[in-house]
Amino acid sequence: MVVTALGYQAARAFPDGAPWGAADPDAAENCATCHFDGETVRNSQALAVEGLPENLSPGTLYELVVTFQNPGGVAAGFQMIAWAGNHSAGTFASRATHTETVGTAIRSIAPTKKAGPVSWPVQWRTPPTIDTTVSIHVAAAAANDDQSPLGDRIHFRGYEIVPQ
Repeated sequence: MVVTALGYQAARAFPDGAPWGAADPDAAENCATCHFDGETVRNSQALAVEGLPENLSPGTLYELVVTFQNPGGVAAGFQMIAWAGNHSAGTFASRATHTETVGTAIRSIAPTKKAGPVSWPVQWRTPPTIDTTVSIHVAAAAANDDQSPLGDRIHFRGYEIVPQ
């Protein structure tokens, strides 16, 4: 009983969404910090970002779609961040409901309640100058929607994109 209560507290620690940067599987507070019951899936083939170019052009707006097959889940959420070295790489925007952005990151703030595939449209504008490889980290939760950390599984995927 105590473990369940503590686990529930962990899941409720970020009721408005995961901490910014949680899409990076190597971050101290990543998505698996609160959704810790299932083993995480790194480089998940169930998670993809459609529309990413092979090479980046500075100051370009890319229309992206985060897609997630949501294996075993009845609800899903996501977060995505873009980094170049140790600084942010561009800005995100979205017209999708229940999402919010803070410059170089975007996340869902309410679960998409759907078993099976889900997707979130995202716009990403690259910085005006790009002099190094950009890392895109995306994470998605295949959740059971019981408002606890139990029964959820986090999927991570990363992309490296070089400037033109």
